Amino acid sequence: MDDTLTFSTLTLTLNNFITAFSGGYTRLSGPINGLLTILITIEVVLLGLWAALGGGDNVVHVFKKVLHIGVWVWIVKNFPDLAHAFVDSLIQAGLMAGGHADGDEGLIFDPGGLAKYGLEATAPLIAKVEDLAHQSWSMADMVVYEGAYLSIMVCFFIMAIHVFIAVLEYYLFVGCVGILLPFALVPSTKFLAEKAIGAVVACGIKLMVLSFVVAVIEPTIATAMHFQGPDITINELWSALLTLAAMTVLCWKAPQLASSVLAGSPSFGGGGIIAGAVGAVSSAVSASVSLASAGTARAAASALEATRAAAAGGGGPGGSAPGGTVASPFAPSGGGVAATAAGRSEAGAGHSAAAPPPGAAANLVRSSAGAPQAASPPTLASNP
Repeated sequence: MDDTLTFSTLTLTLNNFITAFSGGYTRLSGPINGLLTILITIEVVLLGLWAALGGGDNVVHVFKKVLHIGVWVWIVKNFPDLAHAFVDSLIQAGLMAGGHADGDEGLIFDPGGLAKYGLEATAPLIAKVEDLAHQSWSMADMVVYEGAYLSIMVCFFIMAIHVFIAVLEYYLFVGCVGILLPFALVPSTKFLAEKAIGAVVACGIKLMVLSFVVAVIEPTIATAMHFQGPDITINELWSALLTLAAMTVLCWKAPQLASSVLAGSPSFGGGGIIAGAVGAVSSAVSASVSLASAGTARAAASALEATRAAAAGGGGPGGSAPGGTVASPFAPSGGGVAATAAGRSEAGAGHSAAAPPPGAAANLVRSSAGAPQAASPPTLASNP
């Protein structure tokens, strides 16, 4: 392994981007000054008209207006220096709160240094993989150690890239929001300048929280994240990976923590992950219930169609069975009662063509419970 290998390229890239972004405000100075001149002219003309119409007696209002214009002209002209002074103080406060009493900003402006700790922490693991490659080795061992090496390096890369993006985000806002600052002179458009200043303040608070987190975890990844020797056990391997994963999540949640500071509500914890898991389980259960309900409905529809088909095959037109016996619509066997009545009619027709006596009841009736019962024998009406 090459001990001289570092990740200084990432820090060098960050410095190049900072230089390019810092020149954005200077390159926009022409349009900013032009817009500032136009808005100052409008405000002065309106102030003169107001004074000419009788408002000039209110000297306090005139003085406040002139003071307001002068303050905002000074802010627009010196905005980059003011923003850097404000954010640098927040970064130093975060570093000091994390244990770096000197407030050295090199820790937050050197993301390559975080990635370099990954090379130092995984050096024994690389040696272990090389020993397994030159000896009689097991494929399972190689997969475990190589997978752990890649996972540890990915954790360090995520932390370094997160710091890289957070720093660039601040310089990006400082470089381009200056064009919105002159709008603070006009009351109806001052919200644009407020949004611009609010974005810079939010970036500064995020850098403060991230500086605090990096200052806290830096001693751990610099000293504690080292294996005891070349003989790395599985327990030691997974312990290191779990610790790094926790610190990576902590760095990843730094912007959300900064948003919590601005909103005044805590949001630290694994609630988002748990909520996502619960949502996935709920969706799966809902889909299963929907499928089961659809299957039950299809089965009921199929049974109903089969019953109707059987009834249509056993009955005559209009739902009447042959022989004049009316088929009950509640027959459970699909027209079985009607078929029975038809058979009896055909048997009686072979012996006698006489019609049944008037007023005769049906052979079978349906009780209120749905079970067939024998009808009472027919009785002849007595003559009056």
